[in-house]
Amino acid sequence: MSVNLTELVATTLRNREKFVADNVTNHNGLLRTMEDNGHIKTAGGGRDLTEPLLYNELATKFYDGFETFTIDTSQEVVDAAVYDWKQLGGFSFISGKEKIMNREKWRAVSIAESRVDALLAGLRNKTGLSLYSLGTADGGKEFGGLRLLVSDDPTGAGTVGGIDQVANPWWQNQFITQGAAVFASDTITGNMNDLQLRCTRGADQPNLIVASANPFTAYWESLQAIQRVTNSKMADAGFRTLEFLGTPVVYDAQCATDLTNVGAGRMYMLNTKYLYFRKAAERWFTTEKARKVENADYDVIPNWTMGNLTTNARFLQGVLLSTGTP
Repeated sequence: MSVNLTELVATTLRNREKFVADNVTNHNGLLRTMEDNGHIKTAGGGRDLTEPLLYNELATKFYDGFETFTIDTSQEVVDAAVYDWKQLGGFSFISGKEKIMNREKWRAVSIAESRVDALLAGLRNKTGLSLYSLGTADGGKEFGGLRLLVSDDPTGAGTVGGIDQVANPWWQNQFITQGAAVFASDTITGNMNDLQLRCTRGADQPNLIVASANPFTAYWESLQAIQRVTNSKMADAGFRTLEFLGTPVVYDAQCATDLTNVGAGRMYMLNTKYLYFRKAAERWFTTEKARKVENADYDVIPNWTMGNLTTNARFLQGVLLSTGTP
């Protein structure tokens, strides 16, 4: 039976569109947790993504009876963070020669599945790396990741969500820097306790900890003498996990790919209640119809995503960093 290979790949992708999106999401502990919390949200239109800030302490005071308020209007009130739209695209491609050579259904199905798997692997890898990035790759076109929103040094010069983090200390995330000291089993728990308290405000506390190999291993080894506690929900989803004060600690190899020194790494303590991935309507790993490339003998099937990672409360997010030893 003769089949059209291009249409088969396109149909396979469209039929598996939710599978593609779910597979990318479930491949990343951060996205998985955000999806479980309903924080992968469709954004409205507009030129940018606006996140109303969690709180603003200006114009507040204790008062008695009929006492009047004197409001300081000398400075503009910053009430929202603004993020840029970012776009991710990928293509499956079929040459005219391949279409002729794979007309039989069983051969066409095999090729279609391999092309879908290849596109899926590329989307997962690009998305995963970008979610831990500064958002500067490809000329600043990639998603703004955790290295931007939860900065290694939020006291240094930088603008996040259109807000100057130096001029507005309330917009800085929590951080502990070990310098060149490597992560060790006898110190990791104390640092985690410290960062946990810094990121806690009443009932608001981290609900996800993501770590690269070195801090994850140090924490794992610190539990060797006692019964190891794992988070069953994240473990059942395929992630290597431990638990810290009831919070899942998830290992992710992409968490510190920019750090190459011995013992270097990052551990993020995140309150995903105040983290979002804002996506465009009809642009969430969405497959479009196959199209013929002009002046060439091949077809492409595009897949598009548009959105960005955002936060409206950096002060509830934290990072534990070691630059390691050369």
